Order: sequence, then structure tokens, then C-alpha cells
Amino acid sequence: MNSMSGLKVQPTIKIMSETTESNTAVKKLESSTEHAKKALDAAASAGRVVGETVKAQAKEAFEASRGHLGAAAKDLGEAASTTYQDLRDQARVKTEDIRFKANHFLDDASGYAQSYQTEAEAYIRENPLQSVGIALGVGFLLGVILRR
Repeated sequence: MNSMSGLKVQPTIKIMSETTESNTAVKKLESSTEHAKKALDAAASAGRVVGETVKAQAKEAFEASRGHLGAAAKDLGEAASTTYQDLRDQARVKTEDIRFKANHFLDDASGYAQSYQTEAEAYIRENPLQSVGIALGVGFLLGVILRR
């Protein structure tokens, strides 16, 4: 009888061990999935920040160029006393032309930023683990660069 009771205990221990390992594996998979979701959210957020940064920088450049164009138009008008009105009209036309081009550039930059953001989000959704790796690499490089 002792030998039989020993045989019954071992399979029970083995089943309990397999169940514990299985539960641990399930918990690790759930944890991995949760971390991947958080990484995906963080990467998507980074894509939005990049898009917003590009848009903000384009707007700043537009505003700076508009200020410089206004100053240039004023300087031209004051320098040409004999043909003041002609030069002023020419400067106004040029300013409007450049302003139109700058607005067009801002619209294009916004479109490119939006497109880049959309593509980045799609890529992240299609390749979440690779995106996490890239995010980790970029974070590491920024950490090294900013430490210096």
C-alpha cells in the first residue's frame, strides 16, 4: 500500500506544478500584452507630438517671415523717396505673393505632418513590438545625448 500511495502523490504534485507553471505563463502573457498596449499608446502619443511640433515650428517660421517681410517693405518705402509710391506698391505685391506662398507652405507642412502622424500610427499598430524596440532605442539615444 505504501508504494501505491507514493504513486498517487507524484502525479498530483506534477499536475499542481504544471498548473502553477501554466498560470505563471498566462500571467506573463497578460503582462506582456498590457506592456505592449502601453508601448503602443506611448508611441502613438509620440507620433502626435512630432506632428504637433512640426506644425508649431512651421507656424513660427511663417510668423517670423511675415515680420521680416513687413520690415523689408517699410525699409524699401523709406529708402526710395522719389519713387516711394511705386516701390511701396511693388513691395506690397511682393509681400502678398510671399505671404500667399508662406500660407501655402504652412498648409503643405500641416498636411505632411498629419500624413506622417497617420502613417506612424498605422505602422505602430501593424508592428507594435518593433515600435517598442524603436522607441526604446530612440529613448536610449536621447538619454545619451542629453546627458552630455
